Amino acid sequence: MKFTKIRYLVLACTITFLFLSQSNVEANLIDEIVVTASKNDSKVLTTQGNISLIQSEEIKFLGSRNPSEIINRLPGIYISQGSGQEHLTSIRSPVLSGGAGAGSFLFLEDGIPLRSPGFGNVNGLMESIIEIGEKSEVIRGPGSTLYGSNAIHGLMNVITPKPSDTQSGSIGTHFSKSDFIIDGDYSIPTENGGLFLGLFWREDNGRNNNNSGNDDDKTDQPHYGQQKFLLRLDHSENLTDYIFTFSGTNLNQETMGYVKGFEVYEDRRLSEINPDPEAYRDTYSIRSALKIIKNLENATLSITPFVRYNDMNFKMHFLPGKPLEKNSHKSIGVQTLYTKEINNLNLYLGGDLELTEGKLNEFQDAPDVSFGPRLAYPNGPHYDYIVDSRILSIYINTEWQLNSKTILTGGVRAENTEYDYKTNIQDGTKGRIQVTPNRSDDYTDISIKTAISYLINDKNALFANFSRGNRAPQVTDLYRIQSKQIPGGAKSEKLDSFEIGIRGSIDNVQYEIVGYKMEKDNFFFRDSQGFNVENGKTEHEGIEFNYLVSIGKNLEISGSASLANHKYDFDHLPNGIRNGNIIDSAPKKLANTRVSYLFLKDGKIEVEWIKVGDYPIDERNAHFYAGHDIFNLRAQVSISETSNFAFKVANLTDERYATRADFAFGSYRYFVGNEREFHFSINKQF
Repeated sequence: MKFTKIRYLVLACTITFLFLSQSNVEANLIDEIVVTASKNDSKVLTTQGNISLIQSEEIKFLGSRNPSEIINRLPGIYISQGSGQEHLTSIRSPVLSGGAGAGSFLFLEDGIPLRSPGFGNVNGLMESIIEIGEKSEVIRGPGSTLYGSNAIHGLMNVITPKPSDTQSGSIGTHFSKSDFIIDGDYSIPTENGGLFLGLFWREDNGRNNNNSGNDDDKTDQPHYGQQKFLLRLDHSENLTDYIFTFSGTNLNQETMGYVKGFEVYEDRRLSEINPDPEAYRDTYSIRSALKIIKNLENATLSITPFVRYNDMNFKMHFLPGKPLEKNSHKSIGVQTLYTKEINNLNLYLGGDLELTEGKLNEFQDAPDVSFGPRLAYPNGPHYDYIVDSRILSIYINTEWQLNSKTILTGGVRAENTEYDYKTNIQDGTKGRIQVTPNRSDDYTDISIKTAISYLINDKNALFANFSRGNRAPQVTDLYRIQSKQIPGGAKSEKLDSFEIGIRGSIDNVQYEIVGYKMEKDNFFFRDSQGFNVENGKTEHEGIEFNYLVSIGKNLEISGSASLANHKYDFDHLPNGIRNGNIIDSAPKKLANTRVSYLFLKDGKIEVEWIKVGDYPIDERNAHFYAGHDIFNLRAQVSISETSNFAFKVANLTDERYATRADFAFGSYRYFVGNEREFHFSINKQF
């Protein structure tokens, strides 16, 4: 790998190191405790790699309509919002769709994937309980050594709240012209632990309550209802801790499709027309786990059995034939981890086993769709199959305290994935659709990581990290294939990543600066004409910033920014890909800047500036989206010892923009951002 393009960051880190090694600054130590980076409690300052987090207090203050508004505050991340709760994810990557979008990011709850890795959801945050979690931690870049397949471009882990030591609870409501939210939690201690219950309910009537712009044409506007819940029970007995969790989500959504036409989002009337009023998405998920932690002498052993069930029906409005897809999967598994302190060495030995049965059915009610004289999407069944999956992995990770300032980390993971596929319909090819005969597939992948952190002083640290991440193909990559593909042609994606960074605090500034370079092989994706492309190559490099500046006692400036370059590293002439082209849907510039004024007790006013730079929306780099700048205003004030009131103006300047843009099947396509809207919240603790 060539890393010359981050030489400037290396130089900057070196200069900062020389300065800090001579200074004795007075500043608040970055002593946040995180768990995702090492599967154990550790301080952010000495973590051997990047990590970002967002706490529940900030999540509540945001009054967000969807998880993208929360996660997009973090560096190197862009959640491209579709209709309602639909979205696509980017973490040190372009915005990815299809199997690439489903399989490149791992979404976790207390370290357990929300879905079986081979059955990922491109709308991965849809099934998270981020709104009622204690905090969410994000690692950018490969996390495969500890977490396995799908943690290739990044992972997000929602940490569930621990029951409090005293009986307590809260209830809140949020409302605007278009949505209504009610959420609450209740915690009660028990003799040897405690119980926590969290609930979240949202009703959203879509972008507006208006007609389509024509009084005679009452177009179905998008709307949805969503519910989430969490039950957590903690119990300790002798030297053993038990953590039981039971959680789930439900979504019933009438979906709005793309609006088509160059910069049509500028036209308020046209952008409010729903071109796909028949589209919908109904999905629910339920999962449970019991973590058993045995505390030994200088060691711990944890065993975590878990179960999950996911079910989804949705109209694929983005395809010309608009077929209906029904998919589901059920899993049972167990995670084990043994940790041991040996002098100045921390040893982690783990193993994971997961068994899954998944189903998928795709059926097109519409007549045959042809492009010219060639049949593309036939009427009738496209796919109907069952896949049994088995994932078995073992890993070892070590943290070696070389001296009082230096920690060296090394880890390796071996993972085997087996798929047993059976079709319920006749195999063969019709139009673009190819039904694969019954078959089995097997993948074995090795992930590695080596990292180092150096404590410059008690408030600042350098770190560097090299890792290789892998992901076995998604089930849809292998078995929902097209006429020009060979069954079993998809290979495991491999991504090599190097990053170097510095974090800490200087006087009133807390910061993290990270540079990275990544190369990916066997990239499997769907192009703008709807064809699957196997075994592509891409390059990714960038610099990320995260900071908090305190000015006096009342004023804070905080935010994140990233400068990135995501490029194709191969030629594919059928859709115009050439080596060096910018990958479509990959903004070079992303920034989130907040200015906050703190007043009275728990009082806060914040102005937020969200910047998304321009980006190409097709592989040829012939069509572009110009980017946008959005401003939000938020305020929160206490109205009693136990109550507060919050107010938000979203899209303060009423900007006309697109939350998502692409160019496919010969058309500009957009999901249009929301107009200016006023939001109100009232929260009470008891």
